Amino acid sequence: MKKMLHGSAPVLFVADLMRSLDFYCDVLGFNRPYLWGDPPSFAMPDREGYILMLSLQNDPEKIRPKKDIWDVYFWVNDAKSLYESFCEKVAKITQERIYKELYNNLEFIVEDSDGYTLAFGQGVDEEAYYKDNPAN
Repeated sequence: MKKMLHGSAPVLFVADLMRSLDFYCDVLGFNRPYLWGDPPSFAMPDREGYILMLSLQNDPEKIRPKKDIWDVYFWVNDAKSLYESFCEKVAKITQERIYKELYNNLEFIVEDSDGYTLAFGQGVDEEAYYKDNPAN
């Protein structure tokens, strides 16, 4: 059967589009995108083929980050290096790197300027994780 789906892009409602773009591009390493609207009200920054849609909202009631789970989850190849690069750029880390035994991921969580939580996780073997992280 021919593969039909080839991507997805979560939509995040933001209070300040330029502030959000600065965070995603300067801190998290996304590419600066084309801006839609005059004044700009929509953008789609991307990193390595993965897109986030950012939509400016004048009504703060529409900006509703989840409180009990992540807003966006990214699977990554090297969580340790990515975590270190985000720390160097002073990202707001709300969960340090931790091994999640339930689903065998090494993950950490970053919060953006609107309070959205972005989880970054790498599938790892438990034995390999503890071998590489003896302090845990």
